Amino acid sequence: MTDKQPKTTYHPHRRGAKTRWLWLPSLMFGDGVAVSVLVLTMVMLRRMGLDTADTALAIALLSIPVLLRPLFEMVVTHFWGTTKVWILSTQFISALSLAAVAFTLHTSSWLLGTVCFMPFFVCSSVFYNIALHRFYIDTSQRVHLSQGVHLSQVHQQNPTPQHHNTTTSIMALLFGCGVMMMIAGNMEVVTRNIRYSWSLVFYVMAGVELFLWLWHTIFLPGGTHGYAKPKPTMGLHRGEFRISLRRMLKRKDDITALTFFVLFLLPETLLALTAPLFLIAKPHNGGLGLSPQEFAFTQGTIAVIAIALGYTLGGKAIKKHGLCCWLLPSALLLAVPGAALLFLSYNTAAPLSIVAAALAAGHAALGFALSMVKQVVVRFTRNMPDNTLRHAIARTLIATPFVLVGMFAGVMLTLIDYQHIFLLATELSIASLTVAAFYLYRTRKK
Repeated sequence: MTDKQPKTTYHPHRRGAKTRWLWLPSLMFGDGVAVSVLVLTMVMLRRMGLDTADTALAIALLSIPVLLRPLFEMVVTHFWGTTKVWILSTQFISALSLAAVAFTLHTSSWLLGTVCFMPFFVCSSVFYNIALHRFYIDTSQRVHLSQGVHLSQVHQQNPTPQHHNTTTSIMALLFGCGVMMMIAGNMEVVTRNIRYSWSLVFYVMAGVELFLWLWHTIFLPGGTHGYAKPKPTMGLHRGEFRISLRRMLKRKDDITALTFFVLFLLPETLLALTAPLFLIAKPHNGGLGLSPQEFAFTQGTIAVIAIALGYTLGGKAIKKHGLCCWLLPSALLLAVPGAALLFLSYNTAAPLSIVAAALAAGHAALGFALSMVKQVVVRFTRNMPDNTLRHAIARTLIATPFVLVGMFAGVMLTLIDYQHIFLLATELSIASLTVAAFYLYRTRKK
């Protein structure tokens, strides 16, 4: 079905409203699995013997499809299909890709197999996320959640299990980064075979994707009527993109928001890849030397819970006092993750409890700041005819510094040690504070 044919229309789903709890939590769980797999891939590459620089470069290159989200949005707009075909096809491709990676881990061509098949998984995950928000999540509900409205209030406005959205996403991260990472570490101890252990983990993740595909084949509503209200696709058709982009660049408020997206999370760009590598690096290389089990407990469990709590507190703070009251404090909080890792870099022999506490503090501060970024995205896209394109551009600009800095993270680690990187990340919070103050100044009238 092309963009010239009738698009999906919205009708209240009598059957869907009753059975939404059967498929909405599983959809959100599948969305969280993608992030878990990338973390598992990074640790797997290091455990398989790939050096730090090449591991950082590989993960950064795998993240490039995230930067192509506006293009992928155009593809979904042009080849609209049914509301179900995008979800099922992307999950099936994800399952096949992970199974292929798991199969090649037994062979001497494990690195070539990972490089060949993981891009299919990442691209399908981006398409999955686009289809999820395009066809199954109403824009109004997303705005309420991002503005910090309590989940119970949203549930009262629309009596569907929306409170499962955040919970199931967190469960997916805990399952992938926590449970599966711990299983991989235990299997390494039991079998004394690293390749077999990680191959088993990726087979399990492929099985999870396959199970979700079968589940959604049975319970996911689709066909000619979409569950969510149709999203505006202005700017995503042929010839409209440049017009929308020129209009966006002529508005001073839009330029301010675009600058905010690029620079606000700049301190975290240095930590996105270097922090996990620091945790698993050997002490003689300046790292903490955590085992996969310890990494699963600290980074995969404690840190995930902390960032979720920080994000929730940030939403409540925005709801009570507004964005203007908390944007500058959140910019200052972005110095906490770098400071916590800097403390650990000077205390590499610290007990696991201290490591977990430091990571929890840093990730809670990061979650609080991310809630502010989400609110700026809502302001940037709200009441605009091309808000779908704006949302795609905002997410792309937020991810661009992470990918670009990640490509050079390995080179940076060969030139300077972890301590200097964490110190620089802490100092870069000044840039976050500056761009936050500039954003508040330019939008003060609103």
